[in-house]
Amino acid sequence: MIIAHIPSMSCLHEFGFRYKALMERYQHLIRFQTFGHTHNEDFYVTQSIEDPMPIGWSFVAGSATTNSDNNPSFTVTDFDAEFMVPTNVHVYYMNMTTANANADEIPIWEYLHDWKSEYNLKDMSPSSMLNFTKRLYHDADLASQYEWNRGRQVGDKPSVKAGERQYLCQGASEVFELKDCIGSKHIDLIHGGSGDWFNYLIGNWIKVTE
Repeated sequence: MIIAHIPSMSCLHEFGFRYKALMERYQHLIRFQTFGHTHNEDFYVTQSIEDPMPIGWSFVAGSATTNSDNNPSFTVTDFDAEFMVPTNVHVYYMNMTTANANADEIPIWEYLHDWKSEYNLKDMSPSSMLNFTKRLYHDADLASQYEWNRGRQVGDKPSVKAGERQYLCQGASEVFELKDCIGSKHIDLIHGGSGDWFNYLIGNWIKVTE
């Protein structure tokens, strides 16, 4: 199991691609990956390099802090006792509106949802999670619920239109793969952020051999 702070999706290409290669090489050993950093509740799928197929997925847990505009949360993950693969994720949260309105009382952690029931997942295998990205793409109601849950249901539920490509792109696990999915340049020194400059300065020192 890999527990870390910054998801590989948020790292520079040279690191993210090597990480992806390690995930493929050791897919028979790695059972679960979870990260933080973004403060939002998310996931993304790792696919093999040569012939894309789902080989793993990463859970990005919501933060225990508000990050200004989220409800705090923590998660409890169920695992299969024999194979040690994740079977469900349970999310607990604190409603900050209620907590602030009752400042003299002890804040209460409440149960928000579990992923299998909330998103009607057959299981939490990589193939099911990749299929979930396609369902989010086609199902506006499901995508709206997912977006609302990312910040633990702060404010009103957003209205998301079907066909938002960002959900299909959750089938990518490193930055250049993500940019290929959304149709943008790998490096854009004019409109891109600091990551583009770092990727440009580091250069391409990955050599893929058959």
